[in-house]
Amino acid sequence: MKIGLQTWGSDGDIRPFLALSGGLSKAGHEVTLVITSADNKNYSSYANEMGFAIIHAGELQYDEKEIKYIAKKIVNAMTPVGQMKSLIKYLFNPLIDIMFQSARKLCIENDLVIGHFLHYPMHIAAEEAKKPYATLTLNHSGISSRYSRIYGVPNLGIRMNPIWWKLFNFLVSRVLIPEANELRKIQNLPPIKNIIDKMLTSTSLNLIAVSAAICQRQKDWPQYQQICGFLNMPDYAEKWTIPKDLKNFIEAGLPPVFITLGSMISLEVSPHKITELLVEGALIAGCRAIVQSNWEQLHDFPDYPEIYKIGRIPHQHIFPYCQAVVHHGGAGTTHSATRYGCPSVIIEHFADQGFFGNELRLLGIAPRLLHRKSVTKKKLAREIKTVLTSPEMKKKAQALSAIMQKENGVQKAVELLEDRFIKKSLQ
Repeated sequence: MKIGLQTWGSDGDIRPFLALSGGLSKAGHEVTLVITSADNKNYSSYANEMGFAIIHAGELQYDEKEIKYIAKKIVNAMTPVGQMKSLIKYLFNPLIDIMFQSARKLCIENDLVIGHFLHYPMHIAAEEAKKPYATLTLNHSGISSRYSRIYGVPNLGIRMNPIWWKLFNFLVSRVLIPEANELRKIQNLPPIKNIIDKMLTSTSLNLIAVSAAICQRQKDWPQYQQICGFLNMPDYAEKWTIPKDLKNFIEAGLPPVFITLGSMISLEVSPHKITELLVEGALIAGCRAIVQSNWEQLHDFPDYPEIYKIGRIPHQHIFPYCQAVVHHGGAGTTHSATRYGCPSVIIEHFADQGFFGNELRLLGIAPRLLHRKSVTKKKLAREIKTVLTSPEMKKKAQALSAIMQKENGVQKAVELLEDRFIKKSLQ
């Protein structure tokens, strides 16, 4: 089967699509993945390793001053909806035309298309072409249920929770619908009023790429909502050998804490300042730490014997050596940390990261949530100490790890796709 996939965003939005594309290719399908990277990264090496075609569609043309302005607008927005509005305005809308044309080409050349849940140009292209279409959702925070609340608001029970979901739908639709309906109008498609229920999720199949250890299926979810598990990148796609000095650092004492903000470090107006906070938080906590940052940009940053500086690294290769992970609550880092039995300390930047942080807290493997606007080195040190002095957190993290180690999200996703779009079409 010829299958086209399309995604947009940062690493966290792209890596699951890389993993799924590789899994579909391994299963014998002819796969093309179209990527629009919000930070203009090139992912061709992954496609070469995993055997699928890759197309990079569009680049944002911002200079360094503009990038800092945009980053400030996004991270300093007062509400999650405000963050989404800035994100869409500066990083999504400028690329709509090229993303839509790429989506139309995918629909013409493939038997099935799969899109990022937020990627409405792909949704519209599939509807226009009447092409079988699935979506991939990277967290379950936006899937409505009368049995669950929206993150950040009280749980009012099965009778009142739907009111929260209607309000959430309305606010998200206000951000996305004007541009979406403009594109629909050009293609002679009728306008929509409800973007979440009508566009952002395929009613044929929506894959929820979250571990069942973290995401509980709600009783009122329709059958097209299917939890496949997290889509982990295979080790062979990210070859890495531990440097000798890092191996020596790990073996020199107690297991270190890994500290990273992932791609969020690039959104910080002052990467030096936030990195300094992370390092000092670890020093005050009295732990050894591996700190990931854009070190090549941080000139004259002091060295400490308790701190190992590291740049970009595949987390699955290093987390097994760590006793805890401080991170931003992104889906990928959340899953990787938990999969290797590490409790987490979360410093959220966006609402969905706070959602994952709260899920981990409820599971008993993370302390109270920290926020990038209010975090201090002392607050960070306090939560690191909370984790490191809690045998119960470590025990629970190891129990969840045992569950996640048995999951194969990519294989499950491939099975769900084949069952829905190949086997049923033959019946």
